[in-house]
Amino acid sequence: MRHQIQAEGFGLRLRPVELTDAPFIIWLRNLGHALGRVGDSATDIASQETWLRQYFERPDDYYFIIETAVGHHALGTYGLWGFVGASAESGRWIVRPEVPAAIPSAILGIDVGFGQLGLKEIRVKTVSTNVHVLSLNRKFGMRETGVVKADQIIGGQHVDQHTFILLPEDWSKARERLLPLARVAEPQIQEYARAQTK
Repeated sequence: MRHQIQAEGFGLRLRPVELTDAPFIIWLRNLGHALGRVGDSATDIASQETWLRQYFERPDDYYFIIETAVGHHALGTYGLWGFVGASAESGRWIVRPEVPAAIPSAILGIDVGFGQLGLKEIRVKTVSTNVHVLSLNRKFGMRETGVVKADQIIGGQHVDQHTFILLPEDWSKARERLLPLARVAEPQIQEYARAQTK
């Protein structure tokens, strides 16, 4: 079933990750805006491939590549995992900075959670220094539930994480407010795709 879950809209497509995505994931997670703000991960392609092979064996873990709908140029990643009943954690959300795909990709990912996966709650943890994503979480209608001190080690340092909950009714309201932003981003995403194929 996992490989049947995908979504498309706003010039983007979310499709299940494949082993051949390992080099892109390594590159993406080592971009300046991601370092120190997402959990430590594999440091080389072979290690990332090992992680992906383990991921393929795990049920209820959905890891997507965000790519352009035309040309299928990889732009980022998004994931849903840690299922407890109809609740799951959202994250692994990183988008290359030169393309305005963050809000549209989040809409697609959250829609997958509440739609195709039938979730009743999405949980999010965000590193306290990731001010941009903390702001986006609130725009997405997420309710902040607390701060977990020294919750994770990133780059050898303990980091605090803010915890959030997103409910379908809050998402429905926030989604309407976000749609105009996603529609503004769509032609820019399409232009990026065209530029990559020239």
